[in-house]
Formats: sequence, structure tokens, C-alpha cells
Amino acid sequence: MLYRPVAKTKHPMTFSSGVVNEYKLDSVEVLKDAQLKVTRRSDSYVVETAVPLASLGLKPGTALSLRGDFGVTYGDPAGQRTRLRSCWNNQHTGIVDDAVFELILEPKNWGELLFR
Repeated sequence: MLYRPVAKTKHPMTFSSGVVNEYKLDSVEVLKDAQLKVTRRSDSYVVETAVPLASLGLKPGTALSLRGDFGVTYGDPAGQRTRLRSCWNNQHTGIVDDAVFELILEPKNWGELLFR
């Protein structure tokens, strides 16, 4: 999924929950060209993702530095509730059990993404 608070092409969506009354985004899209591969191991797993730069509005071959983050939420054994949220750079991930709060973008906690 690609969540954009401000976007030229609009695919608007509003989220709400018990904690967040209204969280609006200009665009929420499934990245149809993205590829995802999960390899299960006896005590862990590996997730590999490939996202075409064009799907993000970027041009290949251009050196670029952007701020961003990516993460994952882990569910309970029944797959009903989120029990852990883990991000690459954002360490402010302690609040779980509220799907809307978990997707709120926090640019101050993002890291540098280098494209070369």
C-alpha cells in the first residue's frame, strides 16, 4: 500500500477509530506492480519486497535523497488484533490495537532513503 497525505493524483480515503476521529489522506493505493516474497524459516522469516520506482513517482537513474519509513504490523495468533508495530526508522511504535493510529504518518521519525 502507498499512503500519501498530499498527492497530485487523488485516491482519497478517510480513516476513523476509537482513538482517531478522522484521519484523511489524499491518496491510498495498492501498488499493483510491487512484488512480495516471504520465506519462512524454522524460527523466523524473511520478507523481500521490490517496488518499481515509477510506482512511487520516481525516475530511475536519478540520484535522490528522500525522507521516509516503512514498517510492518504483527497480529495475534488468531489474526484478529495487532500486537506489535515495527518500523525501519520510527521507534515511536508502542501504540497498537488501533489500526488508524498505527498508520498515521510521522515524518519527524523518518530516516533518509537514498536512490542512486
